[in-house]
Amino acid sequence: MIVCLCYYTIAVADETDKIEQTDLPVYIIEPGDQLLITVAGYETELTTPAIVRPDGMLAYPRIGDIRAAGLSLSQLSHTIRTKLLKLDYYVDPQVTVQLKESSGEIIYIAGDVEVPGQKIFPRPVNIIEALAAAGWYSYTADLANARLIRTKGKQKEVIPVDLRPLSETDNAAQDIAKAQLLSDKYMLEDGAVLVIPSSIKSERINVIGYVHTPGQYRLTSAVSIVGALALGGGPVERTANLRNIKIIRTDGSLITVDAARMWDETKHPVADSESHQIENGANMVYPGDSVIVLEKGRINILGSVQNQGQFAVDGKISIMEALAMSGIADNANLKKLRIVRSNGEELIVDASKIWKQRGQEFEETLTAGDTLIVPRSFAINWGAVSTVVLILSTLYAIFK
Repeated sequence: MIVCLCYYTIAVADETDKIEQTDLPVYIIEPGDQLLITVAGYETELTTPAIVRPDGMLAYPRIGDIRAAGLSLSQLSHTIRTKLLKLDYYVDPQVTVQLKESSGEIIYIAGDVEVPGQKIFPRPVNIIEALAAAGWYSYTADLANARLIRTKGKQKEVIPVDLRPLSETDNAAQDIAKAQLLSDKYMLEDGAVLVIPSSIKSERINVIGYVHTPGQYRLTSAVSIVGALALGGGPVERTANLRNIKIIRTDGSLITVDAARMWDETKHPVADSESHQIENGANMVYPGDSVIVLEKGRINILGSVQNQGQFAVDGKISIMEALAMSGIADNANLKKLRIVRSNGEELIVDASKIWKQRGQEFEETLTAGDTLIVPRSFAINWGAVSTVVLILSTLYAIFK
């Protein structure tokens, strides 16, 4: 799973051993997390992906096992830097620790529950745990027609769920129902959606995910997806994935909407009367529907760039676009750019000529989860070379 967490953060240990952090909430490393550890200037030797083992440790070159679980990314970067300095070999190692993939599960709960929205769990959960995280179902919930929606690749699975036994006063009946709901059939894994419809004709829609004010909104007639986004305060700038919005109908069907062209990125919705208006009503939002706004995919750009970090992307972008986003440092070596794919595949590309001749095409692209590492060029210190030559010439003249 590519991390969609709002906790994503980058940690860099600088030359004063102080820890630089973003303003985002601190993410705590857990067993199963996949990290990317980069050391600027020593990319070939020390930059490596690492998986946190069940015992909380990870293996790192030249150092060996390091405890990672329970630390923030900043603390781990500081630990690695400190251990490298103790080796008395690496000069001013700039350590960056990046979260590539989290062991956490992102699950969406929509419909007639007390607190609908996106929930994050450290592992797959059952329906009862999911309901508890959502504050339990409301008294108007249609328990007989709940649905669990799971997606694997391009395959979508809709599973009917009867939650009526949970409201039974008979403890024995409740125990039987809970035993059934605890089975693997009803487990919620990453990306799963649990929908609890209302028992009365709903006049509300749920707008959850990456909007400014997620929640339930009264709606008496259909609105466009743009109108639904506006009810939720609009998508979160530079974070919401407008190309992959999910609409869950009251009958459990799920559709995907590309609303990127319909929303002005200056935070103002495009009027429905304009050319971007949704046609035929297929993508309209109706009372009782739920709208889920996912997070954009992110790429990591590290190394000799002006701004290391994560950058949100829609679909594929070129290496030139990625370099333009991060800025190139003066000592960047564009001949040996390193790309680490989300599946672990690595390749080296030469972008030096393409960068100088912007009009040319470049076949390699970056997608969510990829990491672009820009190594540092080897710079000759001609002053030092001149000094050495002068000393050698003097010695030669003396001992000739």
